[in-house]
This record gives sequence, C-alpha cells and structure tokens, in this order.
Amino acid sequence: MKNDKLKEKIIAYIDNADKDLLNRLSEVIENYKEKETVAYTIDGQSLSRKEYLEQLKAAENEIKKGDFISQKNLEKEVNTW
Repeated sequence: MKNDKLKEKIIAYIDNADKDLLNRLSEVIENYKEKETVAYTIDGQSLSRKEYLEQLKAAENEIKKGDFISQKNLEKEVNTW
C-alpha cells in the first residue's frame, strides 16, 4: 500500500475512533518516538530518545559534582602527550 493511501486509511480510523482506540494509538506513537534514534555516541552507537536523555542527565550530574576538566586544563594535558 502506498504511503498516501495508508495515511488516508489511518486518518479515517482516527476520525471514527473512540477514546480507547485513541489512547492505544497514542501509546504506540509514544513508544515509537521513545525508541527512535535521536543521537549517536562517539563510537557510532545509536541512542534512543530515552537513552540520550539518560546520558544527558548523567553528564549533568557529573558537571554538578565538578567531575569534568576545563578547556584550559585539557589543553595543558594534550601538550604532554
């Protein structure tokens, strides 16, 4: 089935849907969005929205704890390599 025909069919279902069907469709869409690739790690691994947000939160916690290296100190360290 072509995309346009499929969209029309789905729209027709939605137009006539009851609350239960709309809730189920919403869950399916949210699950799809949650698993969708939104970023990649340095080594090329794909990250879902959930994984990305978890890594972002972990990074923010490290920053709050002071667990990072400043640009100036990083440049000094690189010069010793």
